[in-house]
Amino acid sequence: MSRAAVSAAVIGMVLLGGNAAPAHAEPFVDIYTGKSYTRDADVRIRQEGLGNDFRIRDVSFDDDSFADPPYYGGRVGYFFERYPWLGAAIDFVHFKIKAETSETKGFTGTLAGTPLDARLPVNTIVQRFDITHGVNYVTVNGLVRYSLLTDAERFPHGRIQLFAGAGLGPVVTHAENTIQNVHNHRSYEVAGLGVQGFAGVRTMLFKYVGVFAQYRFTRSELDVRVASGRGKVEEITHHVGGGLTFSLPDLW
Repeated sequence: MSRAAVSAAVIGMVLLGGNAAPAHAEPFVDIYTGKSYTRDADVRIRQEGLGNDFRIRDVSFDDDSFADPPYYGGRVGYFFERYPWLGAAIDFVHFKIKAETSETKGFTGTLAGTPLDARLPVNTIVQRFDITHGVNYVTVNGLVRYSLLTDAERFPHGRIQLFAGAGLGPVVTHAENTIQNVHNHRSYEVAGLGVQGFAGVRTMLFKYVGVFAQYRFTRSELDVRVASGRGKVEEITHHVGGGLTFSLPDLW
């Protein structure tokens, strides 16, 4: 993951420092919740010592967005004074994926060294494949916004603001899985590099406090621990949500 860390650091320096030391920026803080939908995807299990290397086709995932801990996130950033339509932010979002192991899916590969090509209930071999302590994105993002209903005194950047952004960074996961009735419940790990894009609308209720709604898209190639091996899945997720936003111009 050293390449991911370097990439994130370079983007962070460009976004956070590229605007020749603005005299006064407009810091902001967002807190939010939401719901996610992860697209069906293949899950690959490799356990070399057991002779297992198989793929499960088109696995479905549940999100449990409202189960403890629920879907949540936060964003801290600022818009530049010289270019108030342009900003940068650090974003964190936590969501879950839970494989629907009761469904029947196609298996291909090898199991205990024997060729495997069959349609089976997933839980015949994989009883659980969850990332419920979180698919946790930590991204460096660039932002743009378009201001509407401006008021020089109360809402200098618009009472309504349309915004969009994109970023990348590490994805930290905590996987819980059971394969051939062998459990694995390990600690957090960096499982891949994630990219995201988002867009939404921000409405200021008061000078410094508002609400917002947004759509988010995330994608990563997750590589997580399983007992005696690794599990891989391409995570492509759509998110909808919203929360509170706080403008803090007096800080800088």
